[in-house]
Amino acid sequence: MSKNKLGYSETFDETFGTILPSYMMYTSTLGMNAHVPETSEDDNLPPPKYDAGHSDCSHSEHSSNLLAATASTPATAASTTRPPSELALQSTSSSTNVAGSVADSGNAALIVTDEHSWKETILDNVHKLPNFTFEDHEIPKAVEIKIYYTKEVGEVGKEPEMIDPSLYEYKQGDLLNGYITIENKSNYIVPFEMFYLLFEGNFMIADSSDSKNPVPVKIQRFLEMFDFYGSFSEAPVRRFRSESGCDSRSPCSLIDPLDGTQLCFTVRKEILPNTTYKRFFSFRIPNNLLDTVCNDHNLSKHLQLPPTMGLSRWETAHFPEREQDKIKDFSMLHTSVSYGVMARFIGRKSTWEKAFGKFETPKKKDSTKLVNCQGDEYIILKELTNYVRVIAETEQPTASEKLMKQVENKLLFENMVNRLDAKIEHGKRLMEAIETNQFDDAVELNERLSQAEIDCAKATQSYKCDVDSIRDLKSNLKKMEYYKDVVPLIKRSLTGTRNTGVLQMQTPKQEYHINYIPPPRFREGSIEALAPSWHLNIPVELLATSTGEKTFKPPSIRDVTAELVVHTIRSNNKPIALEFNHDLVYNKAKDNHRGFLDHDVFKHNIIKPFQSRANELFNILKALGPENFKIEKSLVDDLKSICQLEEKKMNLVVEGLKVNNKHFSARDLVWKVKQTLASPSSSSSMQASTTMDVSLDLTKTSLKGFASANWRSFDRFNFVPNFQSCYMARFYHISLKITLSNGDCSRVKVPLFIDKI
Repeated sequence: MSKNKLGYSETFDETFGTILPSYMMYTSTLGMNAHVPETSEDDNLPPPKYDAGHSDCSHSEHSSNLLAATASTPATAASTTRPPSELALQSTSSSTNVAGSVADSGNAALIVTDEHSWKETILDNVHKLPNFTFEDHEIPKAVEIKIYYTKEVGEVGKEPEMIDPSLYEYKQGDLLNGYITIENKSNYIVPFEMFYLLFEGNFMIADSSDSKNPVPVKIQRFLEMFDFYGSFSEAPVRRFRSESGCDSRSPCSLIDPLDGTQLCFTVRKEILPNTTYKRFFSFRIPNNLLDTVCNDHNLSKHLQLPPTMGLSRWETAHFPEREQDKIKDFSMLHTSVSYGVMARFIGRKSTWEKAFGKFETPKKKDSTKLVNCQGDEYIILKELTNYVRVIAETEQPTASEKLMKQVENKLLFENMVNRLDAKIEHGKRLMEAIETNQFDDAVELNERLSQAEIDCAKATQSYKCDVDSIRDLKSNLKKMEYYKDVVPLIKRSLTGTRNTGVLQMQTPKQEYHINYIPPPRFREGSIEALAPSWHLNIPVELLATSTGEKTFKPPSIRDVTAELVVHTIRSNNKPIALEFNHDLVYNKAKDNHRGFLDHDVFKHNIIKPFQSRANELFNILKALGPENFKIEKSLVDDLKSICQLEEKKMNLVVEGLKVNNKHFSARDLVWKVKQTLASPSSSSSMQASTTMDVSLDLTKTSLKGFASANWRSFDRFNFVPNFQSCYMARFYHISLKITLSNGDCSRVKVPLFIDKI
């Protein structure tokens, strides 16, 4: 019997399936108290069909994405298999369920649940519920939840082999097995309305104004997998054919003889006094997120599992000791991407007040209340997440797939720019028509261009890759292209400055890839086979051309340096509307040769141009008024997503750089000088050229001013693989800089990818 690196038996697929039913299936079975059917060993059921009608999402302020799902391929069933009804998957952006109506009661907004779909409303608004977990109150203290991970699938009466999840790094397809215990330590019955067990992934931004506030100011739940068996259900759900399922409609006396824990809750949804319950769970980490995670833009990279980054306050609130052992992964401040198995109880305030007396709910900034039709408020009694680290293996696209992705990125970027420029031109022409008193022409122009914008938006939504762009890129693959930078050669003297020529620095366009290496405590074997990829050789060509000088000497190179640049971006509000690649962002700045400031950066090349367009649109809108100058909401949101991007850039110095296998010395450069004639009518000029093979050892990088000593960079820092998601992205590049004797600089940047293989 083969096992994976965590020791899980591969016969898991003979026990559980790999289909991940949708959130709609969850709400239409457990949520509607439906029975989950059993199958015989000869049954061959197809994957469940999903209602496409639920994939639409409302864009109102108080609406939610009730998202449909895609099913993964079912595993071949053995004689003991049954449909994987214990698993459900939801990918949402947090907002209020359309099933719940919103009312205003005084200064507090009320979300009133519908009689038939109240569970969906609660789940879609769970982040808005008052949370008692960290409150100093006897109600949350009455219930203690613990989550344990085991090597194999848990079974009643079988001693489990425990594992510590904080020592493992998980990837797609890995299994998370275990169980939770719930103990009522009080002498009171604790009622509840919902209990669910799930595996979830969250992007969170914490409250920067209050370091002790665990409630995030921004949360996007990009992954939710419900365990039907572990969650409370009135439907009988069984994991194994040989196992008696818990049916909450009848009294349950199932007890695990191993420790005497109750395996089922009562039909009355109560946690009995001085009683301990046990619920088993099993999850398989999916290969990708549902396509509905990126419903607004349908960007494929946004559907890949983002790596664990940062440390959420939810995690440090439950496990404060982890703050001391925080991984240095260059995440943005107060920002995290996290995964974990969560258990959560939700109940009604009035039922707890009967046993524990009157109490005030925890105060929340948004003062939103979620109530039933009788006005009874829903509250989170207790929740716990036991976190795991997830670093997905890097997808390896073919050359054709890379080509198509380049075309897609370029077209989407240009399309957005063209739409904005067209809208600005529309506004300017409209203002000009009004200023010249051509009101009829202005009305006609407004109507015509408004319709043109609608047609453009429709074309955007259904665009296909430009055949010409693909052909151009294919032709470019057959010829050598370069990342280039050109700087003037300035000669300074007491009498002034004189331009004596230009220097062109170039390196072939190519991607550089190195292997991902996990932090020391997650390494399960030797990394010596991975480390050699961190040694790079980058060819550089220098071409100096004179401008008709009588005498010409090759430029004097003072130094050659390199930096490993770690670049992280995030959006606080709107999903990022574009996918970025290296060629869209870098090697674009002009006059970037003076001083030590690098202007060829994301902010100058991407954010500022969009901000300039946003200012133009705002001024036009202010002048014409929203009734005369209408801007499509999706275009405004997309523009905001770029203009409001925040970034963090860390430049790590690459130590021990070598040029042509030596420590750099200008005397070692061999220049080839020749005379050229540009055209019969022009005077001759002189050219000097040289080549450099720049050798970089990326294991020797350090923060500026902090030498690395004998530590290798991947032992000090964690460089997660490149990724892009709807609200966060991580990129890397190598910045090569040549400094001339007069202090001027030439820079080129090459893309770097960190791959987990």
